[in-house]
Amino acid sequence: MNRTIKTAWGTLAVSLVVLALKLAAYWMTGSIALYSDALETIVNVAAAVGALIALWVSAQPADANHPYGHQKAEYLSAIIEGGLVLATAILIFQEAWIGWQHPKAPDTPLLGLALNGSAGVINLFWALLLIRNGKQWKSPALVAGGRHILTDGWTTIGVLLAFSRIPVTGWVRL
Repeated sequence: MNRTIKTAWGTLAVSLVVLALKLAAYWMTGSIALYSDALETIVNVAAAVGALIALWVSAQPADANHPYGHQKAEYLSAIIEGGLVLATAILIFQEAWIGWQHPKAPDTPLLGLALNGSAGVINLFWALLLIRNGKQWKSPALVAGGRHILTDGWTTIGVLLAFSRIPVTGWVRL
């Protein structure tokens, strides 16, 4: 197994851990903001599976049907990941609209912040590793995955900033 495929397996494992942390934060708080953040992480898991498959296909040797190899599978994986991000944005908008219409104060907000914050830190470190290694190893799938996870980290920061203001301001629509 080559290093890009091992890294893709790592991405899948990290994505599952982060998803578990974010779902736990949502279940403990009932917050639609944390639920939306977890929804985005489901895309990370799906994208990790897609990247793993693409990297496996691209590692196959050239054959009669593909005399130059199978490396284009990685580019296809990056395009599919972009589509998944767009679809998730639509779902998150829908959840945000529902939350705006029916605001609810979160339960156990500090524990939710801690769990979601931990997930964000894990994502940040993994994203930077993927981007660095993807560039070094010339793997578009790893770079795309790293950039996607990095954007997930930025959205997590936004969610946490707004969520942490709820107990202080009392404005549950945050």
